Amino acid sequence: MKQLKIMRGIALALLMTGYGVDAIGQSNEVKNLSLTWRASSVYDGKDNLDLDIVLKNTTEVPISLRESDLWFNAIYPILEKETSRYQLSDENGNLFRIRFKEGVKVQPSDSLVVTYTTKYPIVNVSNVPNGFYFQDRNDASEVTPLAISARSILPSGDVNDIYWATLYEKNKNRHTGNNKHVVLPSPKTVKKGIGTLTLSGTYAIAPAFMGEEKNVREILDGLADMPSLTDPKTAQINIREKAGYGPEAYFLKIDGASVTIEASHAAGVFYALQSLRSLRTISTGGQSSAVVPCLEIRDEPRYAYRGFMMDIARNFKDKSIILKYIDLMSRYKLNTFHIHFIDDEGWRIEIPALPELTEIGANRTPLFREDKGIQPSYGSGATSTSRHYLSRQDFIEILKYAKRRHVTIVPEIETPGHARASIKAMEVRYKRFVAKGDKAEAEKYLLHDFEDKSVYSSAQYWNDNVMNVALPSVYTFIGEVLDEFKRMYAEAGVPLTKVSLGGDEVPTGSWEKSPKIKSLMDSLQMGSVYEVWPYYIDKVNRLCQAKGLQLAGWEEMGMVNKGKGMEVNHQLASDNIQLDVWNNLVGGGQEDLAYRLANAGYPTVFISANNNYFDMAWDTNFEEPGLKWASYSDLYQSYTFLPEDFFATIHHSINGARLKKGDFNGKTRLTEKGRAHLLGIKGGLWAETVVSEDRLDYMIFPRFFSLAERAWSPRRSYESESAFDLDAFNKDYSALLNKISEDELPRIHSVVAYRLPAVGVKEENGKLYVNTEYPGFDVYYTTDGSVPTQDSRRYTDPVNIKEGATYQFVVISPDNRRGTVSTIKR
Repeated sequence: MKQLKIMRGIALALLMTGYGVDAIGQSNEVKNLSLTWRASSVYDGKDNLDLDIVLKNTTEVPISLRESDLWFNAIYPILEKETSRYQLSDENGNLFRIRFKEGVKVQPSDSLVVTYTTKYPIVNVSNVPNGFYFQDRNDASEVTPLAISARSILPSGDVNDIYWATLYEKNKNRHTGNNKHVVLPSPKTVKKGIGTLTLSGTYAIAPAFMGEEKNVREILDGLADMPSLTDPKTAQINIREKAGYGPEAYFLKIDGASVTIEASHAAGVFYALQSLRSLRTISTGGQSSAVVPCLEIRDEPRYAYRGFMMDIARNFKDKSIILKYIDLMSRYKLNTFHIHFIDDEGWRIEIPALPELTEIGANRTPLFREDKGIQPSYGSGATSTSRHYLSRQDFIEILKYAKRRHVTIVPEIETPGHARASIKAMEVRYKRFVAKGDKAEAEKYLLHDFEDKSVYSSAQYWNDNVMNVALPSVYTFIGEVLDEFKRMYAEAGVPLTKVSLGGDEVPTGSWEKSPKIKSLMDSLQMGSVYEVWPYYIDKVNRLCQAKGLQLAGWEEMGMVNKGKGMEVNHQLASDNIQLDVWNNLVGGGQEDLAYRLANAGYPTVFISANNNYFDMAWDTNFEEPGLKWASYSDLYQSYTFLPEDFFATIHHSINGARLKKGDFNGKTRLTEKGRAHLLGIKGGLWAETVVSEDRLDYMIFPRFFSLAERAWSPRRSYESESAFDLDAFNKDYSALLNKISEDELPRIHSVVAYRLPAVGVKEENGKLYVNTEYPGFDVYYTTDGSVPTQDSRRYTDPVNIKEGATYQFVVISPDNRRGTVSTIKR
């Protein structure tokens, strides 16, 4: 691995990471310190992982650090350390503290360097620490936020050139033609006609579908301006009821005079209108006209379950964002919105009977040690997040909004792991009732055992985030929360039939030293703590069934550890527990897990972390945000996901490319029984690195289109492990790419800050040739090393290379957003 060098002076705009700076208090001295993060002079990303935090005194008087601690978040764990000047300690999860020793000062115009060691290499901007604040040791309310300037870790010039040249070849090989899909997602059958029709907006609706009239009016108004309901004899668009179509199926016919829509159910009408919307012509300026092509479409979805999971727990997303994504889901025919409400770092839904859940669990604050909330995470820093939750009325409005758009909301309440926000909130409740002398009420909803001495570390490095499932109060708590969700759904007029109780990533070591667990095991004659897990799943399943609910959860709910690692639990396979299966990491050994669970009889939804975890970084560029523990995942990687033939494309995916043919011969394939239990697919976004709405949009789009296409569109001929055809795949991908670039991105540009394509650059015969990851975008460039603007030269022909010049290429959108900058130095 080549030595990485530090490119000085490149700011990453990480000022408080989007949280604002409403600090609880301010110190008089430390506020005059500036903070820079950088790699140390010996950091190489491999053998040495030392990083520097540089505190510089910007005044002309010494600044003492003896009274203040410096706190910050780092998504990767850091080694604890003590020197003669400071002590760096791990404060649980991703929070760290630097405590300075007596007499430590920063002299005028001087700096103090804190060097620490990360356990994993810093691969991109999302690994940079954030949320820095000073807190007075004697008065915790004295809190001073500190902005961070970060210096990028960029590869040497030759490695950089290889990266852009490789991207050029990828772009060239993946965009193989000018054909494009007619509709996104692609219909089951399309019979193309001759000519076009200009929509006038007049429409008629069969009496059975008058409940869809508001949707019809809104969609047509966006197509043809001010639609009007009229008599079927004179209407241009006729929506008819006809028996024989499936729940979401439709027929759409456009000829030179009219539009006919047939369906048996309201959802079919709704999706036919979405297809009509996707057919509308987009001009080169991004404006839509009311022209649609003549054709016939017969359509129905591939899967009944077409989902998207959004984590609003790690970093809160408010009602307006959720409503926007309901619109986007329904537009592209996804019908199930899985909302991850609760995790270690936040509780995001109001439960009136348990106000501490939002008072404490939704409030990340530096005052967490005073029981004012939970500790800062993921860059929340000095800011109190006390309003970061949905009220009952917010959620009721969301439910109503989703119902009208044929989207089902499935709430997830994480248990028994990933439950720290719940645990800490109920601990505060416990203390309050104990103080009142009411021990029975104090223990009513308690979620942990004070005598539990178990030692563990969770996936996000928490050591206190697992409910103690031997406590009856745990089930009282879950029951109360489920009852409140049922009440909210009832008020919204929406049936609640399914709830997810999470069930993933309970860390090794949990419960092993709990007297309560030991007593439970003895009473049930359990021979191992591993038996506690299926006990818990069976118990919560019965609790859900008693309330008329289907239990859903992550894959571990259908698994059991018999002493040799987790395996399929066949005993619960007939209990109607829906499993959301994410773990198919290539090379991780569980590539076939979704198929094993579906084959066993579990209702299974495949949420491929390898392809459709949209919080994963796009690629290896340091400036690309996101994580990479599952995979780097660009649009092509996302599209390589074949739900029923995962192994057909495994060697064409990013991680699988390094493995040999035959490496997966021993893995389980999906059987016909399993196929019947594969309900569908979904994508998801975990929000550890996603604070703002713009970052959310960037991470999700355009990969979202790949998910929509795979979930709705019929199985392709190349979806066969024995007869996979890469050329046919690339041709299909290219048609999707053209549809996305020419039609769909222009349609949503006013509401979605989607990722703009990066620019591949290849040197050949003394010239620089460029192309883009998805077509149809203007590239601007400079030759003096400055960042291009819309006033810079637009790329039209190969650029002649001049010795000593620095070339920068970038896509700039009409609304002046800028993509990733490609830099070539000569």
